[in-house]
Amino acid sequence: MFEFLKKRDHDKPVAVVFVDYEHWYYGYHNKVRMKPNVEEWIDELKQEYEIDKLYIFGDFSEPKIGHELEKLKTLTSHVIHTASTKEGVDKDFTDVIILDYIYRNIAEKNNDEVYILFTGDAHFTKVAEYLKEKNKKVIVYGVRFSFSNALKSVATSYVEMPRQEQERNHYNDLVLASLAHLREKHASRKPSYWKTIENVASYNHVPKSRVKLALDGMISQKYIEVIAPSGKNKSQTKKLKLLEVDWERLEADGLWSE
Repeated sequence: MFEFLKKRDHDKPVAVVFVDYEHWYYGYHNKVRMKPNVEEWIDELKQEYEIDKLYIFGDFSEPKIGHELEKLKTLTSHVIHTASTKEGVDKDFTDVIILDYIYRNIAEKNNDEVYILFTGDAHFTKVAEYLKEKNKKVIVYGVRFSFSNALKSVATSYVEMPRQEQERNHYNDLVLASLAHLREKHASRKPSYWKTIENVASYNHVPKSRVKLALDGMISQKYIEVIAPSGKNKSQTKKLKLLEVDWERLEADGLWSE
């Protein structure tokens, strides 16, 4: 727990991290129907930076995002619950608190060389400019389609999340989970191409087009084969495409695990 606070690696630049978890959580949920993988992201940062502090901010009073709170507390002791009881206070209140923490941190004149922000809000454009004036690198992560162009333009560098590979893997997992469930319940029944797309899209509340793209990708890579059903009625069997999944190959290549 809090491993990044225990060990110093002086070969890496020192970084302080500020996460607007509302932006990350709701952006993923509304845009791509994913959940943030914070652990994976921290591990990625630690490969490049020595993380001094990790702050995570959010109003966790809503049940959906509230379920994330205990998990986040295992990753850092700096989880800031920004809920306000004042009437008329909206989401911008979280931004105000984050900005206050950033300005306080720079005022402490510590040895942080890099400021990593996970937010897509244009409210952070001015503080990013200020940090660069103080000779700090500003790395901004933001959710695709919810990422201010103004903020991107002032950052030292920026990363749109989720990355294409992460999103592709997410949809692959949804398809394979559905196919595995059918195999478990009805081992002798072959799943159909179009029914699989409809079921995955409906169950997970995701676009059929994205599910089809994932399924077609695994078919083109030969992890899944399209086969024609046996039957006398050729007009019906021609329209019906069944799927044969190579589970052994998927597992061998690390794309699936029982």
